Formats: sequence, structure tokens, C-alpha cells
Amino acid sequence: MVQNMNVVGIIAEYNPFHSGHAYQIRRAKEMAEADYVVVILSGDFVQRGEPAIFDKYSRTQDALEGGADLVFELPVRYSLSSAGDFAYGGIKALTELGFVTHVCFGSEQGDIDSFLKVAETLDREDKSRTEFQTMLEERLREGLSYPDARARALMNVIGDTDIDEPFFSMPNNILGIEYCLALLKMKSPLIPMTLLREGQDYRDATNPSLKRYPSSTAIRAGIHSSNTPHLMLDDFSDLICYSLRDMIRKEGDLKNHHQVIDSAKDLSLDIFGRIKNELDGFTCTSDLISKIKTKAFTESRLKRCLLQSCLGLTETDTSMPYLHLLGLNTKAGHLLRELRGAGIDEPGIYEDDDTLHIVTRLAADLPRLSEKARHLYEEDLFAADVYRYVFQRKYRVTIPNEYQQAPVVIDREISPYDAF
Repeated sequence: MVQNMNVVGIIAEYNPFHSGHAYQIRRAKEMAEADYVVVILSGDFVQRGEPAIFDKYSRTQDALEGGADLVFELPVRYSLSSAGDFAYGGIKALTELGFVTHVCFGSEQGDIDSFLKVAETLDREDKSRTEFQTMLEERLREGLSYPDARARALMNVIGDTDIDEPFFSMPNNILGIEYCLALLKMKSPLIPMTLLREGQDYRDATNPSLKRYPSSTAIRAGIHSSNTPHLMLDDFSDLICYSLRDMIRKEGDLKNHHQVIDSAKDLSLDIFGRIKNELDGFTCTSDLISKIKTKAFTESRLKRCLLQSCLGLTETDTSMPYLHLLGLNTKAGHLLRELRGAGIDEPGIYEDDDTLHIVTRLAADLPRLSEKARHLYEEDLFAADVYRYVFQRKYRVTIPNEYQQAPVVIDREISPYDAF
């Protein structure tokens, strides 16, 4: 394995990649005194419950040109999930690789000690987690929105006057807490670091060209109104409507009414009831979301439910028997060779579910995975196919399927983003 070498990991969506992400890559490498940067990238569907605006291979190309050295795909069962599952999957992937030494995440706080303090409190004993859940439910019953209720519950459980309530409600901070909690849960040796987020506020959708580090929200808004080929949630409306209709049809065959919530991992009976009440008036997904959202059911959660139903995602398996290599800088190729030299991906051991396997060529690698790993990978394959089909239908083009794709390879000495 790699000796006397630092490798920093980043868990990202890059939806889309921009100068602020390139800045994070450069600063993370400096902070960790790292030789290489490894990115665990959401595939074609992202945590906010939407299709990625550009496909995963385009975003991988941008990440590599922006300073990343290796890019692996975060399986869809993690990428299209709650913050806790998303963070766990990313940390699990970086840890299982074995050569990553640090993990860096952006935050609105910029102080790693605050994140570690909160995570340690939540992880220390079951009582804290039970108390948090009880207080969260109480705050929701009081009429607070889910983010506000969660922030208030965490504030009460932590009981630390040095950490104010806004800390618990900012999106990057929420993920940061989950990253640190995942590190503790799996006893990962990764060293956590956080970088203070700079630039345009994440909610600001105004002209991104006026900002040095624009927000992804603003960039996406510009892309949505442009002629640049891209996908958005409403492009999946027909498929989503079909999956919901099919769910309702099957409800009558269920012996137990509560089994319906197994149709999507983030679905609840309350959400299902609201969907049933509004589905007859379905015109598009965004309109349905506007009708069923409440303070307790955030827009992101509802979007995830609908896409999970469409893609057949019903649970999150916590194992990591494979990682799909999306791209690499040739200078980092030796890291993969050392993985193979340690026995990973050698012929004859693919049936071991506890060993990480690197998938580079689907036709060759998929048949060699264990039955469990193949089943999990087929979720990613189906998600990629659905994304591709929708794109092809929208733009009347044909693009390669997953069996025809190869990892993106670049030979980069200097990033074009180095000026930022």
C-alpha cells in the first residue's frame, strides 16, 4: 500500500462543477499536504432529489480538469438518500479504498472542533439519539419546519452555548455533522478537515457571473433558461406518474396497508396519503410537489421519494462491495495498481462480499462480482439507463450506455482553474 503519502478525499455532487469546487480541491490538497485528491461523486441523481443537471461523465471530466486525480461514483442507493445515508456512503467509500488519509468538506462554520463535538455527543450513547428523535417530533408537532425542528432539537440535546442554533440548520453544516458521525460509527481512520465556504450564498439564484465563487443554485438557474442540453426533475414526470399509479394499484393487493411504504425508502404513510389525494390532478412533478409539501415534509425529501419510487430504491444496504471508477488523471494510476497488488480485483476472489472491487469495464467486471454485489450494482445500472433514456428522448440523440462507457482519462499537469 501507499507509504508516507497523504491522499485527501472529497464527497461531492458537482451539480455542476464550478470555480468554487476547484478552490475547495486546491485548498483541501494544501490543508492535508496531500499528493492526490480522490472524489466520491454522486452519479446521475443527487441528494436533493433531482437528476444531475449534466451526466456523471461530463461532471467527472470537469472535476479532473479542476484538480481531482481519481473520481469514483457514489452508488445511487446513497446518492439519492437522506443526509445521513449520503454521508455514510461517501465516508464508507473513502475508507474502503484504504489509501485515503484525510477527508475535507465545505461548511458554513469552518471549525472542525464544533463538528466533532456534536458528532461525539450524538454517537456517545443511545440516550442522546433517542432524546434527539423525541424532541424533533415534538418540535414538528409545534408546527416548525423540518430544518428548524431539527436545529432546535440538536441544540437542546447538545446543550453547548458555544454553538448557536444557525449552526445546526445550514446545509453544509448538516452534512458535516453527518460526515463526522459516520467516521465515528465505522471507526474510520480518516482525518476530517473542514473548509469555510466562500462566495455566493447557496440560496442566491442571481447572476453567477457577478460572483467570484458562484452558487450551484444560480448556475443551474442559468442553465435551465438556456439552450444547453440538460435534465431537470420535470423531464421524468411521465415515469414518476407511472410509478406512483403502479404503487396505488398494488396497494389493494397488500395484506398489510403499511407495506406500501416499502415502495420507496424515504416514503411514509402520511406522504403516500398526500400523493394519493393529489395524483388525479397530476400535470408534472414540480406541480405535485407544490401541492403535497408541508413544513414537516421538505421539498427535497418529497423529490427523493418520487425518484426512489421511479427507480425502485427501497432500502440502503450499508456494504460497499464495489466502486465504479468514473475517471482518473494518469499521474494517479499507480494508486489503482497498488490496490490490485494488494489483492483487490485479482481474479478468483470476486465472490468475497467484504472486499472492495473496482469496476472499470462493466462487461468484464459485472459477471465477476458476487451475487449480492451484482444485485446492488444493477440499481446503479438501472438508474443510469433511466437517465440516459430520458435525455435521449428529450434531445432526440443517442448516447453510449454503461457497457459502452470507459473511465474518463486525462493527463493533467496544471488545472485550468488554478487562477481561481
